[in-house]
Amino acid sequence: MGLKKHGITSETIKNMILGAGVIYKNLKYEKASSGWTGTPLGATSGGLKFNYEAQWLDVEVDGATVLIKGVSKQKVGESATLEGQMTELTEDILVNALHLVKSTSEDTTYVKYVSKENITEADYLENVAYVGTLSSGKNVIIILPNALCTEAFELETKNAEQTTFAVKFECTADLENDSLNKLDIAIYYPNAVV
Repeated sequence: MGLKKHGITSETIKNMILGAGVIYKNLKYEKASSGWTGTPLGATSGGLKFNYEAQWLDVEVDGATVLIKGVSKQKVGESATLEGQMTELTEDILVNALHLVKSTSEDTTYVKYVSKENITEADYLENVAYVGTLSSGKNVIIILPNALCTEAFELETKNAEQTTFAVKFECTADLENDSLNKLDIAIYYPNAVV
Protein backbone atom coordinates (compact mmCIF):
# COMPACT_ATOMS: atom_id res chain seq x y z
CA MET A 1 0.00 0.00 0.00
CA GLY A 2 1.33 3.44 -0.96
CA LEU A 3 1.24 6.55 1.15
CA LYS A 4 -1.85 8.75 0.88
CA LYS A 5 -1.71 12.09 -0.91
CA HIS A 6 -4.06 13.74 1.62
CA GLY A 7 -5.10 13.54 5.25
CA ILE A 8 -8.86 13.47 4.66
CA THR A 9 -10.81 10.72 6.42
CA SER A 10 -14.51 9.97 6.86
CA GLU A 11 -14.30 11.93 10.16
CA THR A 12 -12.83 15.10 8.59
CA ILE A 13 -16.25 16.58 7.79
CA LYS A 14 -17.17 16.39 11.51
CA ASN A 15 -13.94 17.94 12.85
CA MET A 16 -13.50 21.17 10.91
CA ILE A 17 -13.76 24.44 12.83
CA LEU A 18 -16.51 26.62 11.41
CA GLY A 19 -16.99 30.33 12.05
CA ALA A 20 -15.09 32.78 14.20
CA GLY A 21 -16.22 31.53 17.59
CA VAL A 22 -17.19 33.61 20.62
CA ILE A 23 -15.20 35.14 23.49
CA TYR A 24 -16.92 34.38 26.79
CA LYS A 25 -16.05 35.70 30.21
CA ASN A 26 -16.48 33.74 33.43
CA LEU A 27 -17.51 30.53 31.67
CA LYS A 28 -18.16 27.54 33.93
CA TYR A 29 -19.91 24.20 33.92
CA GLU A 30 -22.64 23.62 36.49
CA LYS A 31 -23.50 19.91 36.42
CA ALA A 32 -26.44 20.28 38.78
CA SER A 33 -28.09 23.10 36.83
CA SER A 34 -28.04 24.24 33.23
CA GLY A 35 -24.61 23.04 32.07
CA TRP A 36 -22.31 25.69 30.60
CA THR A 37 -22.98 29.27 31.67
CA GLY A 38 -21.09 32.46 30.97
CA THR A 39 -21.38 35.86 29.37
CA PRO A 40 -20.32 36.61 25.80
CA LEU A 41 -17.88 39.54 25.91
CA GLY A 42 -19.45 41.11 22.82
CA ALA A 43 -19.57 40.99 19.05
CA THR A 44 -16.29 40.59 17.18
CA SER A 45 -15.24 41.08 13.57
CA GLY A 46 -12.41 39.32 11.77
CA GLY A 47 -12.21 36.21 13.91
CA LEU A 48 -10.41 35.27 17.11
CA LYS A 49 -6.87 34.14 17.85
CA PHE A 50 -5.83 31.73 20.61
CA ASN A 51 -2.11 31.41 21.20
CA TYR A 52 -0.34 28.97 23.52
CA GLU A 53 3.43 28.95 23.76
CA ALA A 54 5.81 26.99 25.96
CA GLN A 55 9.13 28.53 27.01
CA TRP A 56 12.08 26.17 26.75
CA LEU A 57 15.55 25.99 28.25
CA ASP A 58 18.17 24.38 26.03
CA VAL A 59 20.37 22.39 28.40
CA GLU A 60 23.96 22.15 27.22
CA VAL A 61 25.79 19.02 28.28
CA ASP A 62 29.48 18.49 27.55
CA GLY A 63 30.06 15.66 25.14
CA ALA A 64 26.70 16.02 23.37
CA THR A 65 26.59 17.91 20.09
CA VAL A 66 22.96 17.04 19.31
CA LEU A 67 19.69 17.31 21.23
CA ILE A 68 19.09 14.39 23.58
CA LYS A 69 15.60 13.08 24.22
CA GLY A 70 14.54 13.78 27.80
CA VAL A 71 17.66 15.86 28.59
CA SER A 72 18.30 18.74 26.18
CA LYS A 73 14.93 20.50 26.28
CA GLN A 74 13.29 21.46 29.56
CA LYS A 75 10.01 23.32 29.77
CA VAL A 76 10.44 26.33 32.07
CA GLY A 77 7.20 28.21 31.54
CA GLU A 78 4.28 28.91 29.26
CA SER A 79 1.99 31.70 28.11
CA ALA A 80 -1.49 31.79 26.61
CA THR A 81 -3.54 34.59 25.08
CA LEU A 82 -6.94 35.04 23.47
CA GLU A 83 -7.47 38.04 21.23
CA GLY A 84 -9.96 39.46 18.79
CA GLN A 85 -11.28 42.60 17.20
CA MET A 86 -14.34 43.86 19.03
CA THR A 87 -16.96 45.68 16.98
CA GLU A 88 -19.29 46.29 19.90
CA LEU A 89 -18.51 48.91 22.54
CA THR A 90 -20.23 48.42 25.89
CA GLU A 91 -19.53 49.63 29.43
CA ASP A 92 -18.48 46.10 30.37
CA ILE A 93 -15.93 45.90 27.55
CA LEU A 94 -14.53 49.34 28.41
CA VAL A 95 -14.15 48.47 32.10
CA ASN A 96 -12.55 45.06 31.36
CA ALA A 97 -10.25 46.33 28.60
CA LEU A 98 -9.10 49.57 30.22
CA HIS A 99 -9.38 48.66 33.93
CA LEU A 100 -11.51 51.68 34.72
CA VAL A 101 -13.34 52.75 37.87
CA LYS A 102 -16.53 54.76 38.22
CA SER A 103 -16.26 58.40 39.13
CA THR A 104 -18.76 61.14 39.88
CA SER A 105 -20.32 62.37 36.66
CA GLU A 106 -21.06 66.05 36.17
CA ASP A 107 -23.84 65.00 33.75
CA THR A 108 -26.20 62.53 35.41
CA THR A 109 -27.30 61.14 32.04
CA TYR A 110 -23.85 59.51 31.75
CA VAL A 111 -21.76 57.15 33.87
CA LYS A 112 -18.24 58.52 34.16
CA TYR A 113 -15.24 56.17 34.20
CA VAL A 114 -11.64 57.14 34.89
CA SER A 115 -8.29 55.41 34.77
CA LYS A 116 -6.69 54.15 37.94
CA GLU A 117 -3.06 54.06 38.98
CA ASN A 118 -2.65 50.30 39.47
CA ILE A 119 -4.58 47.21 38.56
CA THR A 120 -6.21 45.25 41.35
CA GLU A 121 -7.46 41.72 41.77
CA ALA A 122 -10.87 42.91 40.54
CA ASP A 123 -9.32 43.64 37.11
CA TYR A 124 -8.70 39.94 36.52
CA LEU A 125 -11.63 38.05 35.05
CA GLU A 126 -12.32 34.62 36.53
CA ASN A 127 -11.60 33.41 33.01
CA VAL A 128 -12.02 34.15 29.33
CA ALA A 129 -12.94 31.37 26.98
CA TYR A 130 -12.95 30.65 23.29
CA VAL A 131 -16.06 28.74 22.26
CA GLY A 132 -15.87 27.45 18.71
CA THR A 133 -18.10 25.16 16.71
CA LEU A 134 -17.01 22.06 14.86
CA SER A 135 -18.73 21.05 11.64
CA SER A 136 -20.41 18.28 13.67
CA GLY A 137 -22.24 21.03 15.59
CA LYS A 138 -20.38 20.29 18.82
CA ASN A 139 -18.36 22.94 20.65
CA VAL A 140 -14.66 23.15 21.41
CA ILE A 141 -14.00 25.23 24.53
CA ILE A 142 -10.65 26.71 25.60
CA ILE A 143 -10.63 28.36 29.03
CA LEU A 144 -7.90 30.76 30.17
CA PRO A 145 -8.27 31.40 33.92
CA ASN A 146 -7.33 34.61 35.73
CA ALA A 147 -7.43 36.61 32.51
CA LEU A 148 -6.19 40.18 32.26
CA CYS A 149 -6.72 42.41 29.23
CA THR A 150 -3.29 43.71 28.19
CA GLU A 151 -3.87 45.11 24.69
CA ALA A 152 -3.51 48.83 24.07
CA PHE A 153 -6.89 50.44 23.39
CA GLU A 154 -6.95 52.15 20.03
CA LEU A 155 -10.18 53.31 18.45
CA GLU A 156 -9.97 54.65 14.90
CA THR A 157 -13.26 55.54 13.26
CA LYS A 158 -13.91 56.29 9.58
CA ASN A 159 -16.95 57.16 7.51
CA ALA A 160 -18.66 54.23 5.78
CA GLU A 161 -16.40 51.66 7.51
CA GLN A 162 -17.00 49.28 10.39
CA THR A 163 -14.99 50.25 13.46
CA THR A 164 -13.18 47.62 15.51
CA PHE A 165 -10.70 47.67 18.37
CA ALA A 166 -8.40 44.97 19.68
CA VAL A 167 -8.71 43.09 22.94
CA LYS A 168 -6.05 40.67 24.09
CA PHE A 169 -6.43 38.67 27.28
CA GLU A 170 -3.46 36.98 28.94
CA CYS A 171 -3.84 33.94 31.15
CA THR A 172 -2.14 34.21 34.55
CA ALA A 173 -1.45 31.76 37.37
CA ASP A 174 -3.22 32.06 40.70
CA LEU A 175 -0.88 32.77 43.60
CA GLU A 176 -2.83 30.15 45.60
CA ASN A 177 -1.53 27.36 43.32
CA ASP A 178 1.23 25.17 44.67
CA SER A 179 2.98 25.22 41.30
CA LEU A 180 3.69 28.53 39.60
CA ASN A 181 5.43 27.03 36.57
CA LYS A 182 2.31 26.20 34.55
CA LEU A 183 -1.02 27.78 33.70
CA ASP A 184 -4.38 26.20 34.44
CA ILE A 185 -5.59 26.33 30.84
CA ALA A 186 -8.34 23.84 30.10
CA ILE A 187 -9.39 22.60 26.66
CA TYR A 188 -12.70 20.78 26.35
CA TYR A 189 -13.03 18.65 23.23
CA PRO A 190 -16.32 16.84 22.58
CA ASN A 191 -16.46 13.18 23.53
CA ALA A 192 -17.01 11.05 20.44
CA VAL A 193 -19.37 8.74 22.36
CA VAL A 194 -21.85 11.44 23.48
